[in-house]
Amino acid sequence: MKHTSSRILLVDDDQLNLDVLVECLRDEQYELVQAHNGEEALAHLRQDQQGFQAMVLDRMMPGMNGLDLLVHLKADERLQWLPVVMQTSAGSPQEICEGIESGVFFYLTKPFDQQVLLRIVGAAVEEGLKWKRIIRNLSHQSQIVELLQQGRFHVRTMEEAYDLAFLLGRACPNSEKVVFGLNELLANGVEHGNLGIGFDEKTALQASGTWEEEIQHRMGLPEYAHKVVDVLFERFLDCIQVTITDQGSGFDWRKYEQIKPERILQSHGRGIAMAKALSFSWIEYRGKGNQVVCMIKTDLPIGEE
Repeated sequence: MKHTSSRILLVDDDQLNLDVLVECLRDEQYELVQAHNGEEALAHLRQDQQGFQAMVLDRMMPGMNGLDLLVHLKADERLQWLPVVMQTSAGSPQEICEGIESGVFFYLTKPFDQQVLLRIVGAAVEEGLKWKRIIRNLSHQSQIVELLQQGRFHVRTMEEAYDLAFLLGRACPNSEKVVFGLNELLANGVEHGNLGIGFDEKTALQASGTWEEEIQHRMGLPEYAHKVVDVLFERFLDCIQVTITDQGSGFDWRKYEQIKPERILQSHGRGIAMAKALSFSWIEYRGKGNQVVCMIKTDLPIGEE
């Protein structure tokens, strides 16, 4: 897939590493901007009017290192959504945990494998475009939905899941973060729950470029045609609760509540962990895994409970 309008900031104090990144990404037609330290990167992020869809960031740099830079990003409302691909010399669980605590969900280990690099950077760019689309669309939505107290909804398709995520997210504080999380959980209900597409099968479908085609194919099959994801929205005195129930056979959600080291180089499988970390005050899977309850506190910003 070509991303001719996507801009990526590459941050590394080693020019040789920057040259390798540029060479690997050249054919993808990204617009690549280089920074040689954390201070230079922060200046680009704050002053560049066009903005970036993703950043590839070296962890170890003199002066302001990668984790230091992330502190500045997290504190800036304009920059905190930017997907970051963290370069590490060793993908140790401790390094990954430190990165996740700083808001990093995409990783590259040195030396680079070009296909892994393309897959991970592509996934981060898609995440950046998703955030940008959410923010843009929210600005055009009516605020009347903020009066919603309770509602029950059924969605069947990925498109309906996306539309409902916008509707319900608009009724919540921190709307863009909630929209992101609801979209991830609703899409999981359709794709993995009702349509029965597992992790390994999605990996293969994405590798062959037939993932979206397979979703449309299954939508038309009799055994899936009438399955819906049930969504209950409830506003309480100090919180909003959304209960999402699909008609699938369930799954072991515990594998996906956190980013596991063995899955950091995969292009998918981060949705639940990201939703849990970024979007909700808490989420809880119930029963066999085909029901998830997410709660948004309305008296405190997410992350300040």
